[in-house]
Amino acid sequence: MSSVEHTPAAPGVALPRLGPRHLAGIAASLIAGAVVWTVGLPADRTVFDTALSDLTVPSALFVAFAGIVLVGTVTARSTWPVVDIVVASVLGVVGGFYFWGVAVSWAPLTGWLSFYPPASAVFAGLWLLPGVLGGLVIRRPGAAVFVELLAAVLEALLGNQWGFSTVWYGLLEGLGAEVVLAVLLYRAWGLAPAMLAGAGAGATVGLLDTLVYYPDFSAAYRGAYLALAVTSGAVIAGIGAWALTRALAGTGALAPLASGRSAKRV
Repeated sequence: MSSVEHTPAAPGVALPRLGPRHLAGIAASLIAGAVVWTVGLPADRTVFDTALSDLTVPSALFVAFAGIVLVGTVTARSTWPVVDIVVASVLGVVGGFYFWGVAVSWAPLTGWLSFYPPASAVFAGLWLLPGVLGGLVIRRPGAAVFVELLAAVLEALLGNQWGFSTVWYGLLEGLGAEVVLAVLLYRAWGLAPAMLAGAGAGATVGLLDTLVYYPDFSAAYRGAYLALAVTSGAVIAGIGAWALTRALAGTGALAPLASGRSAKRV
């Protein structure tokens, strides 16, 4: 008998109730991530000219998120048909050019907000849209990470001002959205799950930015930045990806996918 129970929900919104095994897996993942965060990585080794110690926070988040995603993936037992791989790849490539455009526009877009440093987080959701969209469109474990990471790699290859960090940021942003879908056991795809996935990615980028790029922020600045990043992720990436999924499904472009077949229930 499955350890997952379900409560009645509106069409298109499944509300799984996690069983003891799922909760234990999630708890173990969070503990493992906390251990990495506490112990830290060595400072005398580098990767791509970056000291490993500078990657302690990203590594801790990766360990915690990856473990939780694994719990959801094992439960979902879902495979990727060829059409899903093709569509996810297309979304990733389009997302890469989109990211490059955001990178080029970033300075003029956020420059006028310099009077209040945390305010730039209102646009954080722009960086999270491809991953959430990939998750909603493909509806397979790993889709959000795949699309966001592929887009980030392409952006880095096209050239931007952040270099290698673009790649691991993309990985963790994708995992931030993916972890929410995994906790929902890949069974909820409506507006609320989309916003939660966007918020999860927003929380991830908020933590990364305040701990890695803005370590001198005061506690008040960090709190404001994190709150704005979460809100931006929920609105821009969450609602934006949900609306784009509905629009694409309405054209018939997603007909071979689950998101297209259930367009009327999204």
